[in-house]
Amino acid sequence: MPRMHLGLVLVTSLALISGAQSADIRLLSSWDKTNPAVSVLAEPFAKGVEAATKGNIKFIISGPETVPPFEQLQPAATGVFQMLFTHAIYHYGTTGLAVGMDAVRGDLEARRKSGMIEALDKHYQKLGLKVVAVAISATKGYHIVLRAPVGPSGDLQGRKIRGTPSYHTVIGMLGASPVVLPGGEVYSALEKGVVDGAAWPASGVLGMRWYEVAKHMLRPSFGLSHYLFLMNLSAWNRLTDAEKNILLAEGRKAEETWFKEYDRMVQDEEAALIQRGMQVTEMGAAQQTKVQAAWAQAQWDLAEKKSGQEAKDLREMLKRQGLTD
Repeated sequence: MPRMHLGLVLVTSLALISGAQSADIRLLSSWDKTNPAVSVLAEPFAKGVEAATKGNIKFIISGPETVPPFEQLQPAATGVFQMLFTHAIYHYGTTGLAVGMDAVRGDLEARRKSGMIEALDKHYQKLGLKVVAVAISATKGYHIVLRAPVGPSGDLQGRKIRGTPSYHTVIGMLGASPVVLPGGEVYSALEKGVVDGAAWPASGVLGMRWYEVAKHMLRPSFGLSHYLFLMNLSAWNRLTDAEKNILLAEGRKAEETWFKEYDRMVQDEEAALIQRGMQVTEMGAAQQTKVQAAWAQAQWDLAEKKSGQEAKDLREMLKRQGLTD
C-alpha cells in the first residue's frame, strides 16, 4: 500500500468501526491463500464472526500483497487495519515477547490457565493492540526441505538453508548457514541452488510447490506452530460487549481448531508430498536428541533479546507449569 494513501485509509477505517449499526473490519494477513492457516483459521474466524453478528460485522481480508509481512504491525496498531493475523517473528523488530509461543507445549486448558494469554495481552495493549487469540499446535511445528538428503555425518554441514531468525539455532546446530529470504523467493532460490534447503512450517510446502525443486523432507520436525489474532485497541474498545464476546469466542474456536487439526494436516501433507516424489531423510541420532531443545532455546533467546525481563518472566512462569523448557 503506497504511503501516501495511509491517512485516507485510516480515516475511512476508523469511521467503519465507530459505532454504526454495521461495520467492516479490515483484516490483514501475513500470508496469502496458499498458506493453509488462512483457510483453516483466518477465513473461518471471519465467517464465524459475520454469522454470529448476523452480518453486522463483516471482514475485508488483505494479504501480503497489500502490506509486506514484516511491515504489518504498525498499520494494525494505528488502525489502518483493524485486525492482524500473523506470527510473532514477523514483527520482531518491534517486540519479541510472543516468539516464545512456538516453544509452549501442553493441552489447551493448561495453556489457557497458565496466564500466558493475559501476559501477552497486557504487553500488546501497550503497542495499541488487543490479543484476541493465540492458536498453538499440539505437537508438530516446523521442518526443513532439502535439495539433497542428509549425508553420513547426519547433519547439514556446509549447506545454506533459508530461515527466518527463529530457525537459526537449529540450522546452526545442524552445521549449516542460515540465509534470510522472503517465502516468495524460496522456490527460485531452491531451483537455482542459491540455497540448499528451506525451513518452513511443516504444513505449507505443498501450496508453495517446493516439492518441484526440493526432493527431501528432513525429520524429525521440531517446535510448535503459533498464529496470533491481534486487533487494533481503539477499534476493539468501540465494539459492544456482545461483539467483543463474539470475537473472543471465535478466537477460542480458532485455538481449538489449530490444536486439533495441525498435526493431521502435517501428516496429510507429508503423504501428499511423498506422492509427488519427495522422500524423508533423517538427522543423525545425535542431532535428533538436540533439535527440540535447540529450537526452544532459540525462541526464548530471541524473545529475551528483544523484550528483556518481560520475556524472562513469561518463560519462568511457563517453565514452572511444565509448559516449556
